[in-house]
Amino acid sequence: MIKLEKGEQPSVLAENAVAWTRVVVDRLAAGEQPTNTEKSRYNHPHVKAALLAETRGKCAYCESKMRHVSYGDIEHVVPKSDDPSKWFEWHNLTIACDVCNTKKSNIQVSGDDFIDPYLFDPEDCFWFFGPIINPSPGNESAKLTERLLDLNRVELVERRSERIQDIMRMLDVVVRVRQELLKAVLWDEFCREAEADKEYAAMSRTIIAFAKEKLGY
Repeated sequence: MIKLEKGEQPSVLAENAVAWTRVVVDRLAAGEQPTNTEKSRYNHPHVKAALLAETRGKCAYCESKMRHVSYGDIEHVVPKSDDPSKWFEWHNLTIACDVCNTKKSNIQVSGDDFIDPYLFDPEDCFWFFGPIINPSPGNESAKLTERLLDLNRVELVERRSERIQDIMRMLDVVVRVRQELLKAVLWDEFCREAEADKEYAAMSRTIIAFAKEKLGY
């Protein structure tokens, strides 16, 4: 999980969110259920495209790239059932993989109990040891987030391990190269593996920082 910044609100949401929210809130207040159309208006192609852009096509929580295996789900940071007034609020929407979205929806959490990557810097809240993500000592919100989303589920640990192997192969090439200019080019490419668009960037940054310290590049 890495820090995310909210992008510009899509015009379709800016122009319609208030009216869409009023319909949902009024129906619920009257003891009625909104229709499927009324409930899912946030699932507009322009909204989804904007969310994918700000998360770089990754799950906002586990940092897995989704688009090669799924469409990705629009996720409500504060659950819809907790606060219907936030159903169409731009700052309450993000993108999550199917697994993280399902796991988070099972338990209703909000506020400081959960590490919202738009409000907190997750790299201050979690430590990586290899492919395992660990809540920083004493950080109960990070511990709850890790447990709730199952951020060390087997599939994630396996995929992160593969990513580590890829990064270490790149580093091995850098170390073996003797031509200094080529070494500098390859080192720069290696360091770019920590950029925000890369899968599991938070973990990669830990490895790259360690390599810098040990190799003195």
